[in-house]
Amino acid sequence: MPPKIKYTREDVISAAFALMEQHGLRELTARGVASRLGSSTAPVYKHFATMDELALEVIRGTQRMLLEYTSRPYTDRVFLNMGTGVAMFACEHSRLYRALLLEGDNYGDVVQEFLGVLESELTKDPRFTSLSTIERRVLLQKMWTFTHGLASLICVGLIKDCDQEYIVKTLMDVGADVIGATLAKHKNRDTNKNNPGDNHETK
Repeated sequence: MPPKIKYTREDVISAAFALMEQHGLRELTARGVASRLGSSTAPVYKHFATMDELALEVIRGTQRMLLEYTSRPYTDRVFLNMGTGVAMFACEHSRLYRALLLEGDNYGDVVQEFLGVLESELTKDPRFTSLSTIERRVLLQKMWTFTHGLASLICVGLIKDCDQEYIVKTLMDVGADVIGATLAKHKNRDTNKNNPGDNHETK
């Protein structure tokens, strides 16, 4: 009798990840993962007490993969690379994007952790070093609203032309307005602080 094949925790996670990428979060079942492994469901439940626990591992893996996309040097601008990475991930891994950001109602903490990393990375963009933490956070929230909307439209097939050139141009067009307004507001605030008398006279 041939020896039994032993499946590691990583084997189970890899099978679950592949299953979710192909069929989506709702099809992530113990039987589906077992079928990918070519085994019974025993290895799944050996390493994970519940399917929710396994799903969380896959979601966290998706988050790490998405962060890797946002750190790629698509352009020479850190902030633009973040948005481009999000949209490119939605293009190339639509089911994973949907699982993390459209269908994963129980994964709010993972999403907030992802946004927290982006906020931290935003300090590496020299255009925003003079902004306060709150100003950077508001800027990120504004651009995230648009970028997530763009990525969502890509995911559901309403935007067909989602190559890198299109994404960069679209985000640059919107970002010029949002970023320009933020930096102008910041500059005006600093000017008013430095010239309180002038500011008072103009009111």
